[in-house]
Amino acid sequence: MIGESGNKKEKIKFVNAAFSSNENSRIEIFMNNIFIDGINLNASDIHIETYKDYFRIRYRIDGILIEKGRYKIQDVAPLISRIKILCNLDITEKRIPQDGRVDGLYKGRELDFRVSIVPTYFGEKVVIRILYKETAKKTLEELGFKKEYYSKLFEIIKRKSGMLIISGPMGSGKTTSMYAILNEINEVEKNITTIEDPIEYTLEGINQIQCKNDIGLDFSTVLKSILRQDSDVIMIGEIRDRETAEIAIKASLTGHLIISTLHTKNSVSAIKRLMSLGIDSYMISAGLKGIQNQRLVRKLCPYCKTEDNNLEEKLKILGIENNKIFNNKIYTAKGCEHCNYTGYKGRILVGEFLYINDEIENLITSDFSTLELENRLKELGIKTIVENGLEFVKQGLTSLDELIREC
Repeated sequence: MIGESGNKKEKIKFVNAAFSSNENSRIEIFMNNIFIDGINLNASDIHIETYKDYFRIRYRIDGILIEKGRYKIQDVAPLISRIKILCNLDITEKRIPQDGRVDGLYKGRELDFRVSIVPTYFGEKVVIRILYKETAKKTLEELGFKKEYYSKLFEIIKRKSGMLIISGPMGSGKTTSMYAILNEINEVEKNITTIEDPIEYTLEGINQIQCKNDIGLDFSTVLKSILRQDSDVIMIGEIRDRETAEIAIKASLTGHLIISTLHTKNSVSAIKRLMSLGIDSYMISAGLKGIQNQRLVRKLCPYCKTEDNNLEEKLKILGIENNKIFNNKIYTAKGCEHCNYTGYKGRILVGEFLYINDEIENLITSDFSTLELENRLKELGIKTIVENGLEFVKQGLTSLDELIREC
């Protein structure tokens, strides 16, 4: 029965809710339990999905969706209505998408819930993004940016000008990394401005601007205005078009430190992406100072990880012929009650950092192919994201399966 055990659970205090959450109805208890279970599991998203005869709840934990349960179809409409009321949305509107948000407090943790509701064939689907506000306070080293490997990155972010790109697919922690960089350099002497869509976390002492594309307030429009605001550091949520890229690279050449993201598979592809947007190679080589390409890979559960005896095949998939690179046992996932039977618990950052030195600058301005540059970087001894990931495999922190899936 939905909500039977809910009375034993502490309630979330919804700070800016449209109603006072003091009722003890079955549906409200169930809604409370959905939110709390997501927090306790450290989920990034909660999915409420409607089908013909039932609805189900799934949680995205460490990047993977896990089904929590299936429930009676008659309970989904009042549940979604309660969520809409919580976010001050229209409960009568079921034909068009709606977005809302609400802040919460639970066991001393500050939380921000972003709610998206869309109509599907059998009813509405709800996705609730959980933002843990303590995440915005993490340092680079806490995220895994060790100074031994990232010494040049730490050097770049202390400069007065230049561009730093964070690249990787969706869900690779790019925004979190940019916030950590801003925390590292946030000083009263610096004027730091961000352009975001959306603003995920608020940072004290930093001017954050929310894009509003419906009124023409996009990245390039805001960026033009910021350049007249005496900014020292500008963070651009994402470079999506030629105009934004061109203004950003010019700003990096005229006394501004620019930090932004690109959706590319590796560091070299980020350079090619800027070129494909129409940016001249000589401007890229002059303004771009470093590229961080990254992924978040799941950590093996220490309670149930088991030896991996299928190394040769997996290494071939990763493009590695030598299966004798490991001196110790290599582990893979199994699954137990400690890890929700997934074999993994938590994630770690795996990255590759490309520092743009004089030689790389010359290669960028020449007519190079992606493969030529990748081969030259190998000759220079610059490690790829897979090679750095293999170090975590050797330490027993993650598996070859995770490198194949993410890298």
